[in-house]
Amino acid sequence: MISAPATIDTHSGADFIRDFGLILLACSCLLPLQAVAQDGTTSTPPRILRYVSAIEEFSGQICYGLVLTDQGGIPATVYNLGGVNNELCNNATETSTPTQLKLAFNTADNLSTRHQFTDAFTETLAQDQLAANIKPPVEITLAQLDNEQRFIVGIGLNYREHREETGGETHAGLSADDVLVFPKALAPTGAYAPVQAGAKVGTRPPRPVLLLDYEVELAMVLLDDLDLNAPPESYADFIKDVAFFTANDVSDRQPIILDSVHGYTRGKSHPGYLPTGPWMIHGRHLQPRTSAEGDESLDLTLTVREAAQGEQPARTRQLQSSDTDRMILGPWHIVRLLVSRHRQGQRTCMRDADGIRRYTQTPKGIIPAGSIILTGTPGGTAIQAPGLLGKLDLFVRGGFSLAGARHQMIQDSEGHIQDSRYLEPGDQVETSITLLGQQQWHIAKETTLSPYGIDAPGDCSTSLPADASANR
Repeated sequence: MISAPATIDTHSGADFIRDFGLILLACSCLLPLQAVAQDGTTSTPPRILRYVSAIEEFSGQICYGLVLTDQGGIPATVYNLGGVNNELCNNATETSTPTQLKLAFNTADNLSTRHQFTDAFTETLAQDQLAANIKPPVEITLAQLDNEQRFIVGIGLNYREHREETGGETHAGLSADDVLVFPKALAPTGAYAPVQAGAKVGTRPPRPVLLLDYEVELAMVLLDDLDLNAPPESYADFIKDVAFFTANDVSDRQPIILDSVHGYTRGKSHPGYLPTGPWMIHGRHLQPRTSAEGDESLDLTLTVREAAQGEQPARTRQLQSSDTDRMILGPWHIVRLLVSRHRQGQRTCMRDADGIRRYTQTPKGIIPAGSIILTGTPGGTAIQAPGLLGKLDLFVRGGFSLAGARHQMIQDSEGHIQDSRYLEPGDQVETSITLLGQQQWHIAKETTLSPYGIDAPGDCSTSLPADASANR
């Protein structure tokens, strides 16, 4: 430490300023780099992302990084945590683990406390390369999902305005304070990677998905195994083993309209239907406020920038705007719901687009570390349930059958895409949650379509032909 003398009589004012400037310059490599929060302040909790490093020592590797600055929720500069512990960088062929995830959070906490950043491991992210370089904050592979080493647990109808716009309480058979639980079986993608609409389930030749919906959601990753037989005893025990991030539960609405009880996994598991990130914040720094838990209300917003098509000019529409206070069940109460259902002997199962049974936990009631739980989306989605007269009209035009009415609703919706909120090629989606960054991804224009799925029930209790998974 440099102590100032009682009087300064041997240096002129100019000399003092010169010397003080030299001291600052010499120590600049040890000065803290303050992170700039989305609200423009300089106080924000440690934010962790996974990205492709350009530093020579880790060039091309996927590393955990501490976000130092952002531009409107988009990461701008990042500190490579591999510079502290090289276990926090992987080759592209390696899969990240929950152990690395916990190590990344602890390393970032220590760095943020000590403010010991050096230029050697500080990177400026190329803003035109975000789609390729910003990876999903939580890596889950298809092999891990197939082997039940990881799960993606979806929670639906957890905001009352979304229940109302979809007619959720009637079509899913739920009580007023109950929610839908379903498995989502696909690998997460990054916050800036394009999304392909894909092909309809079971169609030959493959036909494009037209009823493509968006769902901004608060997501959480489990940092330790969640044993539903011996769950956390308190909110404090729960919150120390989770981290939060932004997700978008992209959905093909057709399978869900046709089967409003078991069609969710098929409609929500097409490759690319889970943009995540850009970064995560540990539960010790962020406790989202809901009606019965947490202390910080988080705003959720989604905006779609639509490209010009034909006579329709380009336009920008904010389609979702809500906050976590409006959740029916907060993250901790969702876990308690999963515990309650397990103790009642329930194990949620739905078939995916290839007819394979998918679950939300192991037979022994374990949701492994590294699994993701989505918490539901607010109102403002593209799907809108018809009113009573509309339902009657669909029923009549559908040949006086429920199945016919559902097919008629799909036909009507697909025939009026340009007048709806459904996503189309060229649309850019911007998804944002307070403190958790902003996603920016677009619906890619596909030149070819690959066959996707089979035309089969989503109910796990229904037997399928032996070749049900031949297309997998």
